[in-house]
Amino acid sequence: MNVAVFTDNDFDKINGVTTTLTAALQHAPSDVHLRIYTAATLGVAEPHYLALESVGVPIPFYGEMRMYLPRLGAYVEHARRDRIDVIHLTTPGPLGLAAMYVARQIRRPMIGSFHTDLAAYTALLSDSPRLGRLMGQYMRWPYSRCARVLVPSTATRQLMVASKSDPERLVVWARGVDTDLFSPSRRSWRLREAWRVDDRRPAILYVGRVSREKGLAMLEPLQRALHGRRLEHRFIIVGQGPMLPELREKLPEAVFTGPLSRDAVAEAFASADLFVFPSRTDTAGNVVLEAQASGVPVIVSAAGGPSENLVAGVTGLVCATDDVHEWAEAVVSLLHDNARRRQLGLAARAYAEGRTWPRALEPLYRAYHDVSAPHSAREHVPLLPVMP
Repeated sequence: MNVAVFTDNDFDKINGVTTTLTAALQHAPSDVHLRIYTAATLGVAEPHYLALESVGVPIPFYGEMRMYLPRLGAYVEHARRDRIDVIHLTTPGPLGLAAMYVARQIRRPMIGSFHTDLAAYTALLSDSPRLGRLMGQYMRWPYSRCARVLVPSTATRQLMVASKSDPERLVVWARGVDTDLFSPSRRSWRLREAWRVDDRRPAILYVGRVSREKGLAMLEPLQRALHGRRLEHRFIIVGQGPMLPELREKLPEAVFTGPLSRDAVAEAFASADLFVFPSRTDTAGNVVLEAQASGVPVIVSAAGGPSENLVAGVTGLVCATDDVHEWAEAVVSLLHDNARRRQLGLAARAYAEGRTWPRALEPLYRAYHDVSAPHSAREHVPLLPVMP
């Protein structure tokens, strides 16, 4: 079976979507042949990855990022040449529209996977609930064309049911983690020295997009609250985004690494003492699993999907609200108790070992087979080799 996976995220980006799709390529069974279809400034044509050279325009509210205008006819030509059996739509942007067009032109079934709550992001970043509602209405259009929609959490499934999506077509597809890459063995004393952290001044880590929708406005008042409780600490912020200048000003003692390679991110996770993820809009939060795989306890918001990726009180803590005092108490409770923090770190690693990608990806590959079954009368010679 040949599957075209359409995404607006080219693989020069490191985020939850590209991490998930990379894992899907690496662990695909022998009878499922995936090829990523995307667009970029520079074209790339490889057996598992097709990025057509395209014209890019800035993304609203994300001026430093770009989306690309799809070359519809070229995608149809490639899909026919690749003998595609199933179209997989992963993002509702221009490449999502291209996925819909190609599926119609070559008469193949389409599945969708929901990764980002763009309606919530739009409302928050534009400060306009009306624009958020309009985005939500738009998103229902491409996903309503999918025979099946895979969602990363029960919270996301409930969100889509509330927005009038057909619950019969919604399947929870939880995320996994690479426990070889993300491991406590990557802890670096050299890096901790560079950060100027130790047992008396622990490292509180955040990894992800540095933007308002991630709840990062909380960090500055959280720092004040921790100082008020006489807790020495240092925030380590890994990533890039529009809030960087503001946070640099408000958190002058923090370390800002900018974007890092995957290996460097794994080293940062393992070298931290605690991971915080205050986002209330994330549908999954792959980084929460990556922190736990690194043996680091986590503190997350109860809103959205991240709270489904830990065992509350065993591998980390869940804060029911965005009240800074609740978050401060949670941080203090772990950083003042070294024994408990180590216990949670050990439990976090054990939990992550049960969330490996091969197990997590089973619902995706099963969905490909299920939706292609009515269209599989003709024989195919696989043209797309599995990514090594």
